[in-house]
Amino acid sequence: MIKKKESSMKTKIEVQFQERNIDVKDTEKLVKENLKAAGVKMNTIVNLDIYYQPEEGDIYYVATTKDGKELSNEEALKIEE
Repeated sequence: MIKKKESSMKTKIEVQFQERNIDVKDTEKLVKENLKAAGVKMNTIVNLDIYYQPEEGDIYYVATTKDGKELSNEEALKIEE
């Protein structure tokens, strides 16, 4: 029997607000880079909640690790446009 090759769908989610277009994947990448720079290993995170505030372009996050610690950023992250 021959298996059909499934096509992989690509999805892009973009937030458009006033003159800004922010790709959701870029916000996730920025947050992960920030966590890695702080010495956090991605395989220790169980939940990662990302909050984007379009008025100011601010990005905040709360990451929960496997051992129950919550990590968050006090200072907003921003995507360079």
